[in-house]
Amino acid sequence: MEMKKIDPWLLKAIEDAVGFPDKPYDLTKVKAITKWRNKCDPQLQLWRGGMLARDWLEIEAGAFDILGELPNLHTLIFPWGFSHKDYAFLKSCKLLKKLDAGETNFWDCSLLSELPKLRYVRLPQKKQLIHTELLDGLSAKVDFSPYLAEEHNPVQSARPVPQKKPYQGDVRLEALLEDIKARTKVPAYRLRVKRGMTLGLTDSKIGGLPYWDLSRPYPADEKGQPMQLLAQINFGAEDMDPPFPKTGLLQFFIGLDEMFGCNFADAPDQKNYRVVYHPKIDGSVTPDQVLSLGAPGLVDDYRTSPLEEELAIHTERADSSANDRSFVFEEAFRAAVKAVMGVDMGEQKSYEFLDEDVYDELFESFLETDDGCMNGGHWMLGYPSFTQEDPRSEDSPFDTLLLQVDSMRDEENGYSILWGDCGVANFFISRTDLEKLDFSRVLYNWDCC
Repeated sequence: MEMKKIDPWLLKAIEDAVGFPDKPYDLTKVKAITKWRNKCDPQLQLWRGGMLARDWLEIEAGAFDILGELPNLHTLIFPWGFSHKDYAFLKSCKLLKKLDAGETNFWDCSLLSELPKLRYVRLPQKKQLIHTELLDGLSAKVDFSPYLAEEHNPVQSARPVPQKKPYQGDVRLEALLEDIKARTKVPAYRLRVKRGMTLGLTDSKIGGLPYWDLSRPYPADEKGQPMQLLAQINFGAEDMDPPFPKTGLLQFFIGLDEMFGCNFADAPDQKNYRVVYHPKIDGSVTPDQVLSLGAPGLVDDYRTSPLEEELAIHTERADSSANDRSFVFEEAFRAAVKAVMGVDMGEQKSYEFLDEDVYDELFESFLETDDGCMNGGHWMLGYPSFTQEDPRSEDSPFDTLLLQVDSMRDEENGYSILWGDCGVANFFISRTDLEKLDFSRVLYNWDCC
């Protein structure tokens, strides 16, 4: 097996994002690297150069080129003062959509031309950069760091860049939270869960045995294996307004594999997941008939299924507000700070303006629920939640949250739903397709801590 080298700082960032990479395949799970530990973290000090983290992974300070071997990486935010001798590894990050290298020694803008999916990039000040004439040819939005950095020499390592201190005055966190919620709220549907119900084939539910039209082939993955029902909504039994219909059954199926049927791409191929709408329901279909098609029902294996039990669900009208992963959040946050505190943040980001502990408290406030959900809850429409980053670009055609299914647990019963390490799943559709009840193009994604 080929030995790979990795800097301990990067290894810890990957571990925090998706768990420790026990085998090379685990690197395919990394989709976003946004948080880096303090370099004085005791764990980092214990790891020494030459140490084998695994039989294929060796610790080596300064070894960051493995970033170019993360095939599904779409978001990369470097920490303050990050320094590397050569950023050529970026050319291999073909799915990269968001890159923040604003406080690093990055210098060669020609590398950005190699990234076809790039939609946003934040760079150091122009005096540090070469090939800046290529920036105008990018389809990505380009921002520059507002902070003065030390002069950088592309041949030598950069000196650390001092971080600007967070706001030092009183932060009216509760008032900020309420202002942001009011400023960004949109109508949506919260999916409420009931445990311990005896459910029929056509009931609205998460997990369990699905209804199926016997005149159609049962959904199977690209290997021919029957898929599992993730959720189904019986519109005839729910009180929902357009763009949802008044009748019919909408179903979401996922493959029984390590990735729960997700390919972590921005193309809605539906090879290992499927979204199906039945305009009419045949009430004569029986559970035995569905079972005879190979429908698996619940599968007692957390490695291939996120579902631990069958859950009844019903829809409830509710306002949904932007969280800190939403594209509109930073603008709303700046407006709220000015309205509530009378402070003009300029171009600062929320995580730069607030102290880390205060920011974490704000972030957690957006995810609080009263039903054991861990990342904002189960929803149709509204703003999605993520443990990492939104996989879509700001101009993505998949502008509408069709369904969100969150990880869920309680102290008495444990986990009912578990996406990897307490993650959340989203299905996105274009508003136009939803209004036409065309579910042939639906984007599926899930992520975890």
